[in-house]
Amino acid sequence: MIHGRKGQQRGFTLMEMLVAVGVLAIALGAIIGNGANYANNAASLRSKTLALLVARNRMTELDLGGTWPSLGRANDDVELGGVVWTWRTEVKETQDPTLRRVEIRVEKKDDKKAVAYASLTGFLSNVGRKSEP
Repeated sequence: MIHGRKGQQRGFTLMEMLVAVGVLAIALGAIIGNGANYANNAASLRSKTLALLVARNRMTELDLGGTWPSLGRANDDVELGGVVWTWRTEVKETQDPTLRRVEIRVEKKDDKKAVAYASLTGFLSNVGRKSEP
């Protein structure tokens, strides 16, 4: 601060004002950048959560179905949370003839690259089930 005669204060110098504005600009830039990262992370977590729900729903459908799933691959589209998802299921044999391994991958249908937002692996037993023809 500049001091006038007899100890009077006349205000801030231009240099002091420029330093204060510079510090403020750096702080606001960091805050805005963190806000953008938070928004991106929230959107990513929402997508992964919805994809996991799709995978769990598919596994539940297979588990509650009256027939034992046949070996091989299958896929279909389903809408959840305003997004169209593609689930891909692969049923494999295991060393135990009464169990089948089920692998489910979930992708967004509109994505140009096939990116798995969620994957789920489980085992299904044929106890109490009919075999598919």
